[in-house]
Amino acid sequence: MTPRFDRVTEAQRECLRLVLTRRNSKEIALALGISSHTVDKRLERAIATLGATSRFDAARILAEHEAQSAPAPVAGADTTYEPFVYQSPDIVPVAGSDMVAASEELAQRGGSRDAKAAWLPIRPKGGRYNTLSMGRRLAWIGLIPVALAVAVGMLGFGLSVASKLFKLVATVLL
Repeated sequence: MTPRFDRVTEAQRECLRLVLTRRNSKEIALALGISSHTVDKRLERAIATLGATSRFDAARILAEHEAQSAPAPVAGADTTYEPFVYQSPDIVPVAGSDMVAASEELAQRGGSRDAKAAWLPIRPKGGRYNTLSMGRRLAWIGLIPVALAVAVGMLGFGLSVASKLFKLVATVLL
């Protein structure tokens, strides 16, 4: 039975582990930073590879296999690790370390990609609401009409210049 487990990719395993926590495709996609369609495809391929009947069945089969094939801990060995200076957000820190709170906060914020665009008046990917403060909302409420007025003015000026240019070309050619 091991060869079929060898054909399950690590990405598919991540999705199956999150299925085991009773998350749906959208929640898994948000946690992994991928689209829900990608999650569904990974799960479909894992289900076919494992010969399971459903995503929950496949997740259960994988969990049983990983529990059986997990190496026994060495007596006296330290199971914690020293995190890298620039650690990937995909590496889950050991429970009880100071990095757990930081990684949970990053997950709540939606990751670093959304943090860069936090000042935009749009809803973050996968989020329910935008996260703008009251001051930023008021600034955008004032900025949007001013930007629209400038855009309409530029359009009107461009059309007037184009009409004058068209008249000039018409007089030269005729």
